[in-house]
Amino acid sequence: MKIWEVHAMNSDGRIRTTAEGHCEIDGMLLSERAYLLAIRDMRPAQLFALIDDLGPQNAASELMNYYASPEPGHLGRALVKGRSRLGDPILLRSDEVRLPAREFAT
Repeated sequence: MKIWEVHAMNSDGRIRTTAEGHCEIDGMLLSERAYLLAIRDMRPAQLFALIDDLGPQNAASELMNYYASPEPGHLGRALVKGRSRLGDPILLRSDEVRLPAREFAT
């Protein structure tokens, strides 16, 4: 069981698991790692309030600003926008983003 599934038991249906296995809160998608990073500093109720106040897209932007990596090389401490396998916008932890193959070419 994933942590948001435990939190979902007390969320009146606001937290759901997508068909791809990601966390969805009122229209905002997060990977498992992104959710874990976000709730490190806030409770689920605070995350709900942020989404209520700003909407899912602006809340995602606010979270990305809050979890911006302060220094290069600190992977996993920042949130970034990405796309799920189905093409939906999703928040990912920075260490989940894969570089294109050409980045590895020498």
